[in-house]
Amino acid sequence: MDVGKSYKATSKASLPPVEALLKTMLAEKLVDKVLGARVDKDVTQLKPETIEKPEGIKDMNMPAYVAFNFAKMDSASKYLHKSMGGGLTSKVGLFARPCDMRALVELHKRRQVNLDNLITIGIEEYGQIEQKSLKKFFTDKKIDPAKITAVRITSPEGVRMEIDGKTQEFSFDASLQICRNCANCRNKLVRNADINASFLSGDVILTPMTRKGLDVMERASASNVLEYSESSFDGESLLREMEAKGKAKQLEEIAEFRKKTPEQKMAALGACTACGICIRACPVCFCVDCILMNKRKAKKIDQYTFQLSRIAHVADTCVQCGKCDSNCPKNLPLNIYFNDIAMQLEQQHDYVSGRSITEVAPRASLEAMKRRYKKH
Repeated sequence: MDVGKSYKATSKASLPPVEALLKTMLAEKLVDKVLGARVDKDVTQLKPETIEKPEGIKDMNMPAYVAFNFAKMDSASKYLHKSMGGGLTSKVGLFARPCDMRALVELHKRRQVNLDNLITIGIEEYGQIEQKSLKKFFTDKKIDPAKITAVRITSPEGVRMEIDGKTQEFSFDASLQICRNCANCRNKLVRNADINASFLSGDVILTPMTRKGLDVMERASASNVLEYSESSFDGESLLREMEAKGKAKQLEEIAEFRKKTPEQKMAALGACTACGICIRACPVCFCVDCILMNKRKAKKIDQYTFQLSRIAHVADTCVQCGKCDSNCPKNLPLNIYFNDIAMQLEQQHDYVSGRSITEVAPRASLEAMKRRYKKH
């Protein structure tokens, strides 16, 4: 096998490919612990967990993770940072969506996680299903989510579910949607992972991106848990096509947003209760003592200042995961504010948050500061 080549992975044991890789990491003592996933109430409600022993690895229903992500405010990057020590003092194996990988890069820059101590499996996927639409969808279709045993997003247009032993296909529409930031995503490619795991074709396609990732795959083969065959599936072209469509959608959305007056943009934030869910869901918010939440508890901040301060604080760190937007109980259109700034950062400074560990955010870059001063 070679770095950069893609291989169809077939399980030779009871574990699917991603789980087999995680078990190999533990069994071969390449890491001290790995990120796991467990079903809470049903497969639409997955919770992250820490696993330290090989025998603790079971089928995690990765296609369900790909379809629904971790429930509510949880994410792979947030859990690694807050609950697994960020790999600062131990070695950790984990799987992560493209936006999680970008978050890990930003956290690494700020010394909150140590990428050198991580073995990462980046998930190539179509996007996650919007959780807020699920409850009504299940009610309208008379589906008991507890009876869903398997799920797979088959294309950007639809999803397949195994419900009570029967296979059903559903198209994405107003009642069942891909998250807004996933549909508008312009960064679908997985970057900086050790292994890319594609769930786009129906097969699990693994691509070792580093020597570290290749070592894990070879050990999984040597221990007779996975076997590989070369794959000709062109996932990159499909992802780039999705990126182009996502960018076009985002540009259209931003153009409409920029037509609004400052008063209209402020009014859209008026329903905020400063509950802090957006902060707790954000994978790149890392302050131990949050000044915004402190002021909120002391009743010394209004909802507009709360949101504008948060936007100013993390705008150039935002990885456009959409967690703040999809978890907001007041349905504030938070993503558009961050997406607008992110687009300007890319257009004016060729900067994309989380793209590279060597890129410095414009407001922290000496060269960017010099360019700004020359304009004035």
